[in-house]
Amino acid sequence: MRTIKVIAIAALIAVVAALGTAEAGYFDAHEARKEAAHQMAEAARELGYAEDSVIITEAKAHYNAAQDEIDAELDMLGRVVYIEAGSSWISDRHQQLVACVVLNRCADERFPATIKDNVYKRGQYACASRLYSVSRDKIPDRCYTNAKAAAYGQVECPVNVVWQAQFKQGRGTYERIGNTYFCWG
Repeated sequence: MRTIKVIAIAALIAVVAALGTAEAGYFDAHEARKEAAHQMAEAARELGYAEDSVIITEAKAHYNAAQDEIDAELDMLGRVVYIEAGSSWISDRHQQLVACVVLNRCADERFPATIKDNVYKRGQYACASRLYSVSRDKIPDRCYTNAKAAAYGQVECPVNVVWQAQFKQGRGTYERIGNTYFCWG
């Protein structure tokens, strides 16, 4: 009976690894991977496995890897928000829409699928070369708060708003804030 449970937990490990590639909301796959890893570790604990067992160690590794990926991508998105719209006089809404455009591009087949690849795509974000020129502690927390709100779907912005510039482009303007146009793709 214990062998069957071990095989079932091993199958969960494979499922957790596969979740990292699932297509969903931007961080949904990472969050699902964390939850599956947590459930895997809890099931192993209930079966009496020690914290240093391979099963629990693997579950912790998958959980931590998913969290590290989220943290790195949120850091990059927060930096883009800061460089593109970080002045204290710029509204939260403006910052959130900057983040939404990056995220919307990740969901649009015309653009790369990751934040990093979109930001570093030639001709897209002039700020890319300066993202890490400012230390994390110098970037206002609200840049990260607004990036996170966008990443977790807490900002209203249609998924086809994929352009941001100081001029109109694409299929029309969704919203204009100051001299920045957020446009339909």
